[in-house]
Amino acid sequence: MSVSGVLGRGRVAALQLMRDTCVIERKDGEPVLDEETGQLEQPWTTVYTGVCRVKPRSSSETEWGEREVTLAQLVVSLPWDTAPQIQREDRVRVMESEDGWLIGRHLDVVGVSLSGTATARRLLVEDREG
Repeated sequence: MSVSGVLGRGRVAALQLMRDTCVIERKDGEPVLDEETGQLEQPWTTVYTGVCRVKPRSSSETEWGEREVTLAQLVVSLPWDTAPQIQREDRVRVMESEDGWLIGRHLDVVGVSLSGTATARRLLVEDREG
């Protein structure tokens, strides 16, 4: 049994667990003033749309602005052959999931795991909405 064969089967199995759908976006330029709301709006461009798997990792209490919030960390897995490369500060938006609470959430990418023997691309994300 070769390492390549084992990795191939592992990558197929990981793909079968990806039952969510997500969009990954990247900041596209400087924030623009919305004349109606008076708020600065950050433009985003889509860099990935497709299957993913979202699962919890940890949570902690922290201060966000002037209030204390629970900061949840999750792991988002993407197919091994996902392109282009996902970066820190990209944003994951869950479009479809069996967990309705995930749908529409914006999850900020804070880390990207790299490994030649991984079965999926794994992103460490934070849920700052929650």
